[in-house]
Amino acid sequence: MISAKCLLPIIIVGLSSIIVVGCGNNRTEWFYASLSDAQKAQDGPRSWVRDDLLPASSRNIHIDGELSPSREWCAFEFAPADSDSLRRKLQPIVMLPPPVQRVRSPDMDWWPVVLKGNLDVDKIHKVGFELYVVEEPANSVNTFILLFAIDWQKGRGFFFETYRSD
Repeated sequence: MISAKCLLPIIIVGLSSIIVVGCGNNRTEWFYASLSDAQKAQDGPRSWVRDDLLPASSRNIHIDGELSPSREWCAFEFAPADSDSLRRKLQPIVMLPPPVQRVRSPDMDWWPVVLKGNLDVDKIHKVGFELYVVEEPANSVNTFILLFAIDWQKGRGFFFETYRSD
């Protein structure tokens, strides 16, 4: 028989484990059939949907976000004829900026293997993606860095968003 004196530490450790595990998940995931569905959605913060960057024809939008540190993974499809607005906003890259040289896997089956871990630009190009970057101020001390991998012919794209401290 376990005494009350021995049982108390077991209960404390057990409850602490439950609290740590329960509070440890700061990730969210959403799926939208279309950009208009994403814009109308009430299930998450609007800041996760980058409708300022995605083409109007975007569909099958998968978003996985992490609050701390701030990261976002997004997959989307679009009509290739509707790519002009996206093309105008993206800057082609030759060399990956340091914050996106290594991309942590979101552990989602929709995220391409070639965009996980230490990125190899040649391998990414060989599977049909062109790489682009968007940089925009996050606040007075940080800049958001978005790495886009786009297959223009197939009308599909992915982006990983993180930040750089200035």
